[in-house]
Amino acid sequence: MKKTQLVQSPADHRRYHALTLNNGLRVLFVEQADAEKSAAAMSVNVGHFDDPADREGLAHFLEHLVFLGSQQFPEPGDYAQFISAHGGSHNAWTGTEHSCFYFDIEDDAFAAGLERFADMLGAPLFAEASVQKERQAIEAEFSMKLKDDGRRIYQAHKETINPDHPFAKFSVGNLQTLDDRPHQSAQQAVQQFYQQQYSASRMCLVLVSAFPIEHQQALAEQYFQQLPAHLPAKTALTAPLYQREHLGIQLNIQPHKPTQRLVLSFALPDIQPWYPYKVVSFLAHIIGDEGPGSLLSGLKQQGLVNALSAGGGIDGSNYKDFTLAFELTHAGMAQRDLILQSCFAFFALLRQQPFPLQLFQERQRLIQWSFTYQEPRASLQLASDLAVNLQHYPQHDYIFGDYRMETPSESLYRQLLSYFRADNLRVMLIAPEVSVSQQARWYHTPYSVEPLSAELLTGLAEQQPLPGYQLPAPNPYLVGQLQLITLNAHQTQPVQLVNSADLSLWFKADTDFHSPKGHIFVQLTLPNTVQNLTQLALTKLWLELFLDRINEQFYPATTAGLSYNLYVQQHGLTLHSSGLSANQITLLQDLLTELSDFSFAEDRFLELQFQLVRHWRGQISGKPISQLFSQLSSLLQPLNPETQQLAQLLEQSSFAEFNTFCQQIMQQVHVEAFMLGNWHPADASLLEKMLRQWQQQIDSPGRRLPRQSYSTQNSGPVWLQQQLQHDDQALVIYLPAKDRSAASMAKFMLANHLISPEYFHALRTEQQLGYLVGTGYVPMNQKPGMAFYVQSPKTAAADLYYATVIFYRKFLEELPEIPLSEFDQIKTSLIAQIRERDTSLASRAKRLWLAIGQGDYQCSLSQRIQDELAALSLNDFCDFCYTLLAPEYDAVFLATGPAPTHSLMRSKTTAELAAELELRTDWL
Repeated sequence: MKKTQLVQSPADHRRYHALTLNNGLRVLFVEQADAEKSAAAMSVNVGHFDDPADREGLAHFLEHLVFLGSQQFPEPGDYAQFISAHGGSHNAWTGTEHSCFYFDIEDDAFAAGLERFADMLGAPLFAEASVQKERQAIEAEFSMKLKDDGRRIYQAHKETINPDHPFAKFSVGNLQTLDDRPHQSAQQAVQQFYQQQYSASRMCLVLVSAFPIEHQQALAEQYFQQLPAHLPAKTALTAPLYQREHLGIQLNIQPHKPTQRLVLSFALPDIQPWYPYKVVSFLAHIIGDEGPGSLLSGLKQQGLVNALSAGGGIDGSNYKDFTLAFELTHAGMAQRDLILQSCFAFFALLRQQPFPLQLFQERQRLIQWSFTYQEPRASLQLASDLAVNLQHYPQHDYIFGDYRMETPSESLYRQLLSYFRADNLRVMLIAPEVSVSQQARWYHTPYSVEPLSAELLTGLAEQQPLPGYQLPAPNPYLVGQLQLITLNAHQTQPVQLVNSADLSLWFKADTDFHSPKGHIFVQLTLPNTVQNLTQLALTKLWLELFLDRINEQFYPATTAGLSYNLYVQQHGLTLHSSGLSANQITLLQDLLTELSDFSFAEDRFLELQFQLVRHWRGQISGKPISQLFSQLSSLLQPLNPETQQLAQLLEQSSFAEFNTFCQQIMQQVHVEAFMLGNWHPADASLLEKMLRQWQQQIDSPGRRLPRQSYSTQNSGPVWLQQQLQHDDQALVIYLPAKDRSAASMAKFMLANHLISPEYFHALRTEQQLGYLVGTGYVPMNQKPGMAFYVQSPKTAAADLYYATVIFYRKFLEELPEIPLSEFDQIKTSLIAQIRERDTSLASRAKRLWLAIGQGDYQCSLSQRIQDELAALSLNDFCDFCYTLLAPEYDAVFLATGPAPTHSLMRSKTTAELAAELELRTDWL
C-alpha cells in the first residue's frame, strides 16, 4: 500500500492518504483535526445508463432499496434511525453514470456507522416487502415531477438523440418499468442488477474524520475489504450522442410554466481529458460575458433577450453538449434568426483573434486564489465531493483537479472553437406558442422536430464578425495581490462602532478561516416601499429594473471574485456584497451611487413588468407542499402576500405611476450595516464615511421601524382548505410556539429531532403515503414552531391527517419509556449539532447578521438554547409534546382537501382566518 503524494493547498492542514484495498476499492483517508463530525461517502461507477433496456430506472430503484435492510442489519429503518440518533444525516443520488451514498455522524459512533454503511452496500437484502413498498415511492416521485419542466424538457431531448446512446433511457423509473413480470419479479431484477453492476472495482470510498489516518485505514480494512470484487472496470461508451440526422434541427417544446427560451447546443466529445486546462469553462466565460461589447449586451440593446447563460448542457464520458441559453423577449421570439446570426458573428470574432492569454491569466489567478484560500467544508460535503473526484481524476489530482488550470496550447483552443459550426448545431425553442405534433412518452411533453433551413445554415456558416462586439476588457476590479489581516486582529464578537439615530454600524474582523474575503450588509429601512401591497409589488419591479440596468456596468466585479445581492426585506432593501475584501468598498460605493438614479426606459419597464407578472402567476403550478408553506407564510407575515395578489397589482400599474413611486423611495432612510471578515478598523471608518456621505446626498434621514406579524394565539385548531392546480394531495400541519423564549426553541428543536426520522419511516417507508414526507423546525416571526408535511399522489388530505394523528399518538405512548440514558444521549446529540461551528465565513456572516437583526446583540441565543436543552427533563418534555396536538392547541392545518369529518377543528377560508388574527408590533 504505497502512499501517493496529493497536490493540496498550502493553507490546507488536513492529512490525506490514498490507497487501493485488496478487493480493488480505491480509498482516500482525510484526517481533519477540527472536524465536527466524521463522514463517509461511496461513489459507484453505476448509474441509469446501466439500466437494462426493459427495466429503466433500476439503478435509481436500487439506490432507494439499499437503505432498507442488509444482511447484518435487516430492519428497514435501522440505518436511518441509527444515524439520526447519533447526530448525523445521510442521503444518496443516482446520476447518469455514477451513484453516490454518504453520511456523517458523531465520532464515537463512526465505526458502528461504517459497519452499517459497508453492509448496506455489500450485502443489501432487497427484501420482497421493501421492494413492493419502495416501488410505490418511486412511482410517487415520478408522479410528483410530471409537471416539472426540467424533467419534461429533458424527456423530449432524450427522444431526439441517437436511440442507441444510453442517455435516451428513462432515468427515474415507475410502476410500469419496475413491475413484476412472469419471467422476472422486480425483486429478482434488482438483485440481478446489483450482482451484474456493483463491485469494489467500480467504487471509491472517502473517509473524513478527526481520527488518525491509521485508525481510519483499520476501519476501512475491517469493514470494506469484504465488498464484492468480481467485476472488471466498465467498458467505455462508444455510441455517439447524436447521429447526422440529430443535428441541424430545431426542437420545439411547449412548457408547463409560461416561458420563452432559445437554447443553442453544440456537440463536443468527451472533455474530461482537457480538465487540466479548464478551456471549456474559460470559453463559456468569454461567450457568457455580460459586460460592454459582449454578445448579451448587443442582443439586449436590440431588445431581443433578457438573459444569457453559456456552457451548460449535458455531459458524460463520451459527450458534452455546450449550450447557449437565452431568455427571450417578445421581439426576440419574432427574430430568432437574428439571435443566431449574432451568436455566429461572435464565434467568427473569436476565430479571428489569437488565444486571449491575458483574460485566461485573470481566470488562472482567481482559481489559484480559490485553491489557496479555499474555505473549509463540512465533513459530509468534503467526503461526497472527493468521492466523485476519485472517479474522474488521477490520484495526484484528487484534491487539485477542480482547480488545475494550465495554459492550453493554441491548437487545443482552435480545436474547441472548431465545434461551433452550423452543421454541428441543434436549436431548442421552449415557449407556449410553438407548434407541436407529438408527445414525449413518460412526461407527455408536447413537442415537434423540424429541420433548420439550408439557407439559414449556410448563412450562419458564412457569418462574419459584426461591429460592436469585442472580447472583455482587462478587469478593473481585479487586484494584483491579496493581503490577510494579522491573526491578532481577530474579534470574537461583532462590535457596534456607530449607533446614531439614522445609522448603525457593526464590525467584526475575522481571521478564523484565513481567508482574504469579507462581507458587508447594508440594510436600508425605506418606509415608502412597504406601506401597502402596491408599494411592495412596485418595489420588487424597481429592484428587477435596477439590477437589469446595472448588470453590464458591474459584471466585471462578479468575475473578479466579488459579488453583490440586493433583495427586498421587511422594511425596505438589503444590499449584501461579498468576496475578496480588496475593492469591495469601492464596489459598494458605486452600487449605492447608482441606487439614487431612478431613470428607467419604458420599454424595459414593460418587458420586466410582463416577465415578473408571468413569473408570479406561474407559481400556482408549483409543488403543493411548497404552495402550502408559501400560503402559511403569507397568512402570518403582513408583507409577504401571495404572489397572485402581487401579480394583479403590478399588472394594473402604469409607467407613470411607477415613476411617481420611484421619487418617494429614498425618503426617511435608516441605515444599518455590518462588516465581517478580512477588514481593518480603518476599513470600517472608510465604510462609515461613505455611508454618511451617501445619506447626505439623499438628504432624508429616518429611523428604524418595528416588526409586524400576525398571531394565531387563541385561534384554536383551524383547517384551511386550499384550491391548487395540481393532482397531488398535500397537508401541512403548523404548530406555533406561544412565545419566543430559548426554552420553547429548545423543546421544538428536540421534538423535531426526535420525530423527523420516525415520521418519515412510518408514513413514507412503511405506509407509502407519499414521496415528500417529513417534519421541520419552522421559526416564524421569530417564534419557534414545527411543521408536519406530506404530499401524496393518491391519499386524501383528511387521511393524511388521520395517519399523522395515529403516528403521533403512538409516539406519545412510547416517549415516556425512553431510558433516561438514551434521552440524555439524544439531547447531547442535538446540542452538538447546535454547537457546530460555522463551516465558512459566509455561514458565519449569515448567522451573525441574523442575530443582529433579531436583537441578539451578544450572539448568545445559541448558548441559551443549549443550556435549556441540557436542563430539560424527560417528564417536562413529555408534557410539552402532549400539548402539541391537543384539541385546544393553536394549530394551523393547510390542506388540499376538506377537513376530517370527525374532528374538533374549525374549517375556514384563509381570508376568514386572516380577518381574525391579531396584528402585533414589536420593537427588538
